[in-house]
Amino acid sequence: MVATACRSEEPTTPSSAAFDDVLIELFGTTDTDAYLIDAERRAGELVVECMEQAGFEFQVRATPESFEEPDPSSLEQAQDQGFGIIAEYRYQVQSTDLDAQFGQDLNNDYLSTLTSAEIERFFVALDGVPAEPGQRQQNTGCNGQASEDAYGTWQLFSEALPNYTTLGEERDTHPDWVAARAEWRTCMIERGFDYAEPDAVRTDVIVRMRETVGQAYPNGRVPLVEVDGVLMIDPTVDALLAELLQFEQAAAVANVECNAPLADRLEAVEQQVQQEFVDRNRISIDELLQATS
Repeated sequence: MVATACRSEEPTTPSSAAFDDVLIELFGTTDTDAYLIDAERRAGELVVECMEQAGFEFQVRATPESFEEPDPSSLEQAQDQGFGIIAEYRYQVQSTDLDAQFGQDLNNDYLSTLTSAEIERFFVALDGVPAEPGQRQQNTGCNGQASEDAYGTWQLFSEALPNYTTLGEERDTHPDWVAARAEWRTCMIERGFDYAEPDAVRTDVIVRMRETVGQAYPNGRVPLVEVDGVLMIDPTVDALLAELLQFEQAAAVANVECNAPLADRLEAVEQQVQQEFVDRNRISIDELLQATS
């Protein structure tokens, strides 16, 4: 499910709230990946509207719905989908736009009906007027305006808090987090999985999956075949993925079981690190929320 990029009805108090609350105030969600997918979809819609206002037809490819990952704390979902890695890959493959893969422009047929002068105006409307050498482009066309409108809040956020990506490192190096992760590793080893951290398990599944698919479909080819007029994942590849899914499910179940007794300690570290970040950046956050309100 794609989270809607909307502002929450109840404003937060950034000086006393965790960073997740700041994200919700800005984007309506803590899932920034989902927010950016939604922004991409909105940008496409704005380009179409702008081009139509300029007197041209225009099409953009539909942005696929984002994959809803399983709850990392759910034993039932781990038993069913593992970490969701293979399930998401299958979803992405089934959603593949083959025309886009081969670089086919949806607007080619329409462009073929225009005169050379109309085509020139079409691209000026779309991309704006090129800047003179050494100058900044002033007229960025429908693409530029749509990008500014759809990604404006994200751009302000990135400029105001470029250091937000350090949150993960601060959390992962916190002594209480390190101690809890050491207990997690011991627990995982007892279950037959020797990994330093949960991300290492996920990375291993991804690497195994890529190797599995790559042996049958090298060079990044999409493992789709046509069966009775319907495109589907190559049954041979799908069978190999089913075998790998068993490993992913077992590892994910072990991860959930080993994380469960540590959940409160890990959450306490997460909240502490987020709050400290908000406190250090309180002025920037308050100015950002004011600018986007």
